[in-house]
Amino acid sequence: MIARVLKGFCIFLVIAAALFYFWPEKKYEAFKVSPEYQAQVDSYNLPDFPPDWTWKRFITNDGTGLRWGETGNAGAAKATVIIVPGYTATMSMYGEHVDMLARRGYHVVGIDLRGQGGSDRHRVSQPEKLWVEDFRIYSDDLAEFIDALPESERPIIPMPISFGGHVGLRMAGDHPGLVDGLFLMAPAIEPKAGDMSFDDAKFLMTWARRLGKSKHYLSGEGNWKPANDDLSVANIDMCSSNPARLPNRDVVFTRNPAERVGGVTAQWGAEFFGSSDYVRRAGYLENITIPITMVSAEVDHFVNTDLNQKVCSERFPNCVRLDLVGAGHCLFQESDALLDQMFNGLDALAQRVSKATAN
Repeated sequence: MIARVLKGFCIFLVIAAALFYFWPEKKYEAFKVSPEYQAQVDSYNLPDFPPDWTWKRFITNDGTGLRWGETGNAGAAKATVIIVPGYTATMSMYGEHVDMLARRGYHVVGIDLRGQGGSDRHRVSQPEKLWVEDFRIYSDDLAEFIDALPESERPIIPMPISFGGHVGLRMAGDHPGLVDGLFLMAPAIEPKAGDMSFDDAKFLMTWARRLGKSKHYLSGEGNWKPANDDLSVANIDMCSSNPARLPNRDVVFTRNPAERVGGVTAQWGAEFFGSSDYVRRAGYLENITIPITMVSAEVDHFVNTDLNQKVCSERFPNCVRLDLVGAGHCLFQESDALLDQMFNGLDALAQRVSKATAN
């Protein structure tokens, strides 16, 4: 009797494993918002880019097209800042911020990482799924792009955000000498995985990839859908305390579905967590000697803020902390007062960079 039960259980496990392995990807189907939600989006004010902003295209060595843009004030600017949006984000969200930075005297450049915004997608049949062979490709793309910018005596200071912050940091570590400073905005040096530990999440994503599920969304993930049915609702736990800017991404994704990005796939997640181990290894961060400002939000559910602050204080040779009280992880979508604090911090970094490059 016991032998028959054990045999049946083993057969069940084999069948379950086979079903898991051969379970097909779902056919892509874009989320359709309700008429009520569409009405909110139609009335939402998403500020335009300044009149001198120009969209352009950069083609990487492997033929991937990256959308980027710049303001037309390069000749009179004190520095070039490069906005690198975070996970799922797009430069289309940040026209207002480009204008704010240009008014402070910066030549503003912004670029969508591959698979996001207006840049090329990895798979036409699954446009919302992020997938990358090796995470270094992101930082290599950014380095290649920066290296192709026209030569100038202006300092170059990337402003990467979250996942983009990880990419910007790795670009500076893997390609020293390309930029003069870094304004890291809640960088995902060590990403969080909800209630799961970093090591457990990495283990599960690695095994999902080994079992042939690299192109599949992780459990609970899927194509984009609005974060909230009511665009007027915001609080610090929802990524930003400011209802006037928190919906920016969902508004863009509703108005232009081609820019949508969905949840985490096993391949992308495993590569991201592997890259986190890579940049945290002994000696890597210590070798990034350019002036850095590390911006941290008071409440951040997406990155390990304690680690970021410790890295700034103990591992980067030339780092200043900027801890924003009352801010959530989506720093660019915060209030005017918090943006002002942040951009004042950028001004201070630009002064440090100018002194460093003058010596």
